[in-house]
Amino acid sequence: MSERLAVIDAAKQSGKSLEDTSTFGRGDLLSMFLKAKEAKPDFFHDGRVLTMAVSMAFAGSETTGISLAAVFYYLVQNPECYHKLVRQIDDAARSGLIEERPGGLVSWAESQKLPYLDACIREAFRLHPAPGLLLERIVPPDGADICGEHIPAGTIVGCNAWVIHRRPEVFGDDVETYRPERWLEVTKEKRKEMDGTMLHFGMGSRTCIGKNISLLEMYKLIPSFLRRFEVFLAHPHREWKLHNAWFVRQLDFDVLFKTRDRGVPE
Repeated sequence: MSERLAVIDAAKQSGKSLEDTSTFGRGDLLSMFLKAKEAKPDFFHDGRVLTMAVSMAFAGSETTGISLAAVFYYLVQNPECYHKLVRQIDDAARSGLIEERPGGLVSWAESQKLPYLDACIREAFRLHPAPGLLLERIVPPDGADICGEHIPAGTIVGCNAWVIHRRPEVFGDDVETYRPERWLEVTKEKRKEMDGTMLHFGMGSRTCIGKNISLLEMYKLIPSFLRRFEVFLAHPHREWKLHNAWFVRQLDFDVLFKTRDRGVPE
């Protein structure tokens, strides 16, 4: 940010157009925030630019990292699920559904042909949604009727994904169990209800703007990693610890991994 501000100051002193500077021409989020600062300096001061830039980086990496850790944790804690997923990935590679590439990389399109992968990821999202506090909304001026109660205007209301994702009437009585098969054994109507109850990315018009890129990263990284490596718990009898500070971060989750012999040149 300091480097960008220095370029802007130099351009102003020399009388150059800010649009012609490398700072404004980059088209990334920081350049957008700095443009807003020039347009509305009273509102978008340097501190606000820094806050916005840091929050973008933090939210995008932390939530995806938490979700990836959850997927791998539940897989290594449930070996039958782990091996079932690896078999599906290997079978897809042998049948040609997954193209053989250096490093075992799997494309987004190929990952969408792996239903058990999808089920494993959704089940991890269900048991460990990244946000651990309420997803807040403010009741509009006319108030709102929620669950048979009239809530007055201005009231902050919200749902906690950790509670909603464990509703037995939606997901079954074994809501505390990691069981990816629950996503594959239901009708289309029930699957739609389950999907509509998932709040890990928020819901409706306030859905996380980074949802699609986060899913892209996860659906490509997990099968690519499992094609190339075997993963083990470093401490098999120790459960992780969780710390809720808006995002529910995992602690004491250590793994070991080694290269798999896939029988193809790297």
